[in-house]
Formats: sequence, structure tokens, C-alpha cells
Amino acid sequence: MQGTDGRGKPAAGPSAGGYITVYLALTVAAALGLYLVLIKGARLGAAKMQMESICRISQNAAMAEFHQELHRRYDLFFIDTTYGGAGGGNEVLGTHLKSYMEKNCERNYVLPFGRKRDWTSMAAGDVQVTGTRYACDQCGRAVREQVYAYMAADPAGALAARILADADQWRGLEISGREWANETHQSEEDLKEALRKKREEQRKENEEKEENEEEVTSGEREAASDKPSEAEEMVDEMESFQFLPVLMQVFGNLDGLSNERISGKDSLCGRGLHMGDGLSVPNSHHYPAADEILFDLYLSEKTGNCAKPLDDGKLRYQQEYILCGKDSDRGNLEGTAARLILIREASNCAYLFSDEEKMARIRLVAMAASLILLNPELEEPVSRALALAWSYLESVQDVRTLMTGGKVPLVKTSESWQTALHELLSPLTAIRDRDSGEGLGYSEYLQGLLLLEGSSVKTQRTMDIMEMDIREITGNPAFRFDLCLDGFGMHAEATACGKTFSFEGECGFN
Repeated sequence: MQGTDGRGKPAAGPSAGGYITVYLALTVAAALGLYLVLIKGARLGAAKMQMESICRISQNAAMAEFHQELHRRYDLFFIDTTYGGAGGGNEVLGTHLKSYMEKNCERNYVLPFGRKRDWTSMAAGDVQVTGTRYACDQCGRAVREQVYAYMAADPAGALAARILADADQWRGLEISGREWANETHQSEEDLKEALRKKREEQRKENEEKEENEEEVTSGEREAASDKPSEAEEMVDEMESFQFLPVLMQVFGNLDGLSNERISGKDSLCGRGLHMGDGLSVPNSHHYPAADEILFDLYLSEKTGNCAKPLDDGKLRYQQEYILCGKDSDRGNLEGTAARLILIREASNCAYLFSDEEKMARIRLVAMAASLILLNPELEEPVSRALALAWSYLESVQDVRTLMTGGKVPLVKTSESWQTALHELLSPLTAIRDRDSGEGLGYSEYLQGLLLLEGSSVKTQRTMDIMEMDIREITGNPAFRFDLCLDGFGMHAEATACGKTFSFEGECGFN
């Protein structure tokens, strides 16, 4: 019979303690299960966060290894996937990314038994580069976008607007220059033919007079002779002058010009290029596509030319290479000089035919030639040939002035005209260093020519220049710009807590 306490209630016995034990056992088991579930969830969550952090850190580590010389010299951010070696590409980059992941997965805690572990025990697995934007993708789009980002930091609105306003004028001058050059050649040929016919006619006339025993005057004999007049000598001298190589016309003595050459097979333009898949990197700076004018201004800042040669570059006249693409400094300078002569010839011809004083001098010389030949009708073709020859001489002098650091106005005036008519008799000595006046400098004329150049060709030749110059720096003999990238995608896997985690992400310098 169960005992009672003093108040008549049943006394607590061994059976009550058993209930509490069972209750606590069930409660602890349920709590422990819940605790273990929470711990596992926390470990999985931590592993997932650790996976993303490790992958992001690995991406940042890869981007931190941008090519230092490319940045120092050209302010561009690109990862050289060769890492100073002979190979390169996605596999090499993937290997580097995996090594960064493995480094970040290293266990730093030592348990009592000497085994290194951490809370997730994460181990790096497979790493693949899933997308890339190499420097040569889409005609060098990555280079152009980075150039624009760099130039946009230094406002050049007024200068860009002025160059843009002159774009049509530059284009028109080059076209007109070709037309004037053709007309110059044609006028010389027409004049020669007209003079030949006139002399032939005069000889026949003189012979008929002699047969008829009529007197042949000294003037008629002179008109039939092959002795050239002053005007003819001017035209002939200028024709011989124009047959000289362009650089001989401009400089006469070529000793002071660069002799640097390159091997075409080693350039970007002369070999097969490594391409990515044109990965579209998110634009975090929110700037528009690269602007042509700002790209040209960048070239003026970072590359050399004849008036401002770059002494430590593979080629000294780099902007001329971008314009002409030849394998030597002299070849590029000659091509640039020829284009500048065309532009100056168009402007000078337009001015000269409007200058009444200079045209009066020309007509005076032409009139003397027509009187000697007893044919007033020759005055007009002689005048035109002399005017075109004088314009050409002035154009060559303009290019000499520009290439030696002087300035030449786009449109001439009587005061800025540099040569004299009588110098057509000795054009080689007429071209010399002269005092420069107001106007545009050589670099500004090059900007006008660069503006007319095709965007893709200009970009690739610019990358050629960059690659050549980086190779000249110690430690970069095999540098290849087409193996450099500024954006990539990454797929990575890792195991932790008995599960496999994956990561997909893109990054870039944009």
C-alpha cells in the first residue's frame, strides 16, 4: 500500500524519478538531432560561402597579375596568359586559377593527432575557363575600350570637337590632292606635246621659206630650236625633281633619318592570332564604346613620330607605321610624306590660283616663253604648268617644315607662302629648313590622317607597336599581345562536408 505524506497526498517514489529520466532522454535526443541538423546546415552554408569567396579571391589574384610593363607604358590592364613562358591560353590560366584555389583551401588548424583540418575540409576540384576576351577579339575591342576609359579621365572635349569638325575637310583635301597631282602630271605632258608640235611646225615653216629662198628671221630660228625657255627649264627641273624618292625631295640628305626595321613575320599583322570567344564583360564604369578621336589622341600621347621620335621603341616613327604599315621607319615616313604632300598640294593649289600677284608673275614668265615660240596661245598651258609646279614645290617645303618641328597653316596666305617662283630652277636647294610660323604642327597633321584611317587596321597596327616595344624590355622577349586577356569566365568545383560545390562567375578590368 502506497504511503502518504502528512497532508494525505501520495509520497514521491522511485517511479516518479523514472518518468523524469525518460523525459530528459527523449528531450536530449530530439535536441541533439536538431543541433546536429543545424550544425550540418551551418557547415554546408559555410562551405558554400567559402567556395564563392575562394573563387572570387582566385579571380582577383589572377587579375592582380596584370602585365606590369604594359600598364606602365600604355596604361592598359591585361593578363599575360604566358606568364613569361613560351605557352599560354586558357589552360595555363586555368592552372593558375586552380593553384590559387588550392592555396586558399589549405587547412591551417592542427588537431591533437597532428592532422590539419578546418570546419569544412574543402578541397579544390576541377577548374575550367569558360569564356575569355583576348586582346585581338572583335578587332581589338578590349584595347579600344580601355583606351577610351583612360582618355575619358582627362577631358579633351574642345580638342576632339575641333578635330571632328575638320574631319570632312581632311578627307576632301586628300581626295583633291590626288586630283591636283594627276592634273600636274597631265599638264606637264600636255605642255611637252604642245611645245614639240609647235617646234616641229616652225621647223617645217622655216624649211619651206629656205626652199623658196625667203629670209628666216632669228626669232623664227630660235622658235624652232630645242633650246628651252626659262619656263620650260622650270617645268623640266620640277619634273625631274618629282621623279626622286619622296624623302630625297623633302630632306635631300637622309643621313639623319632612322634606319630601324622590323620582321613582318613576328608582328600581329603577319601571323595567326590567338582568339577568345569575345566574352562580353560587364561595363562597371558605364562609359560608351571607344571614340575614334580619343583613340587618335591616345596615340599622340603614347607613341612617337618623326618630329618627336621614340628612342626606346623598336620603331622610332610609330604613328607613321600605324598609318602605312611598312616594315621600316623610312618606308613609313616616305608613305606619310607622300600623303602629306597630297594634302598640302590641294590647299596650296587652291590658294595660288586665287593670288593675283603670284599669278601675275607666273603669266609674265609664261608670256616670255610664248613670245619666244611665236605662239601666244601657249601662254595659258605654260602658266598652268608653272602654277602647279610651284604649288608642288611649296607642298614639299611644307612637309619639310612639319617634319623638322615647324608649323604650317592648313590654308596659306601671302605671308605664309615660303618658296619663290625662281626656285623652280633649283628645287633641291630650294627645300631647306625655314622659320616656322603659325598653324598646325606635324602631330596635328598626323591626327588628321589617322582620323581617315580604318578603325580595325589602325587598332591592329597600334597593338603591333605595343607588342614590339614590350619585347624590347628585359624579360619579355616572347611577349604576345594576342595571348593577353582582360576578362574571363570561370567554372570551378570543390568538395566539402561530403558534397560537391560548384561556382560560375565572370570578371574583367572593364
